[in-house]
Amino acid sequence: MVSQSILIKTPIQTIYHCVVDFEAYPKFLSEIKSVRIEWCDDKEMEVTFKIQLIKEITYTLHVELDPSRAVYWKLKQGELMKKNTGSWKFKMKDDNLTEATYSIDVEFGLWVPKAITQTLIEKSLPQTLQRFKKRSEKLLKSK
Repeated sequence: MVSQSILIKTPIQTIYHCVVDFEAYPKFLSEIKSVRIEWCDDKEMEVTFKIQLIKEITYTLHVELDPSRAVYWKLKQGELMKKNTGSWKFKMKDDNLTEATYSIDVEFGLWVPKAITQTLIEKSLPQTLQRFKKRSEKLLKSK
């Protein structure tokens, strides 16, 4: 499991809504080619992603929602993926400052050793957090 935190100049609700707006991901996460919500209710949902890594991969996550506090997910099914679990956790620092912590654990099939997967995640994690920070702060300004 790899985790990293970032401070975002928005209330918790803004970053939470940015994280759960999965269908907007292709607009600011270039590796995500498409997203489809399979089903959704107040507490959980299933979301299918098509991403471009070394090759195009499709996978479905079961997502648990804890509004304005956390988002948890685990792999339901996926091409070439054995494991994908993680979370976003949010902590209010003040009215317009939120600490967001992103944690992820991914395992691919036999063709990618865990050490390589871990290194790729560790290198991409800061960029991913910056993209969510930028998007959340932009959404707050546009309100």
